[in-house]
Amino acid sequence: MWKRALGALMVLVVVAASYWWQRGESAWAVDTVAVVRGSIESRLQLTGTVINDRTVTLTALLDGEIMAIRAREGDVVEAGTVLAELDSRQAQALLDKAGAELILHEQLLEAATRTLERIERLSREGNASQQALDESRDAKLEAEASLKAAAATLALNQLRLDNAQIKSPFAGTVIEQSAETGQWLEAGTPLFKVVATEGTVIEANVSASDWSRVSIGQPVVLSSEVDAGTRWSSEISWIAPTVTDVSGQGKTVAVRMFPGKAAPSLLLGQEVDVDVSLQRVDDILIVPLQALQEVSPGEFRAFVLDGGRARERPVTIGLTSLDDAELVDGLAEGDRVIVPNGQTLLDGQDVRLR
Repeated sequence: MWKRALGALMVLVVVAASYWWQRGESAWAVDTVAVVRGSIESRLQLTGTVINDRTVTLTALLDGEIMAIRAREGDVVEAGTVLAELDSRQAQALLDKAGAELILHEQLLEAATRTLERIERLSREGNASQQALDESRDAKLEAEASLKAAAATLALNQLRLDNAQIKSPFAGTVIEQSAETGQWLEAGTPLFKVVATEGTVIEANVSASDWSRVSIGQPVVLSSEVDAGTRWSSEISWIAPTVTDVSGQGKTVAVRMFPGKAAPSLLLGQEVDVDVSLQRVDDILIVPLQALQEVSPGEFRAFVLDGGRARERPVTIGLTSLDDAELVDGLAEGDRVIVPNGQTLLDGQDVRLR
């Protein structure tokens, strides 16, 4: 009798062992992460470009031949530096002529003034007619007008002479030169492009759906692949008043920031990584985003490890960063959350730690 009972017990042990062995073999190996308490910061990562709005194209203001090129592409220049000189011989001759005519009209005015004074004296003595007095007054007025016209002609020809020199309007760098000595130009022909030393900014485009989350004075962290490992701080200084449709990016809003004193040497057109701090919360429960599954827009679930089985838990999240989410409801501190790693888990499914 006892032998029969012992045999039955052994059969049960073998069956149970086989069941648990098969269950263990069929259980998925999973990784888990713990729900912990900490801080989370939402950030916006953008790509910015170094630009300078104070960039001008300098053109010839006169028709003429280039007599000399004084600056080349890449040269650093000061405000007023002569970049090129046009043939000024005609302008100089016209200026000399206008100067001589001005002297002549000054002398004519002096003579008309003396004549008027003499006629007025004779008129008071009764020795000059009213007609003679009127004519002398008209002659002086005409001489005054002629002198003003001569002065204006002199100023105009001085301007023509000045325009024969192409000067930089501000301190900066010549980034383009498009003419050479001996070349004949018409007025309006581009000669140089100069970018100002001051006024360099970094411009980035924020998606129109995110622009309401940025504001003037918002801190940013900047970095550049050219200077690997170099990071420096700045803040948003300008936000565009309009939305722009940028090719490949959709509707965006431009934002700008100054490079700041800590910035490395930057070139126009260089790309800079812009990391914008949007919001930060502390002392909260956080869970990695990779451990969450979005079942519908705004609704998430997680699977926790519970005695060798995956248990589904609906969760509510708040602020998110690139890697983590604020846990508002659904899990507790210390819960072990399964990382799906692309697997489709079911509630109650057998799992085991990898």
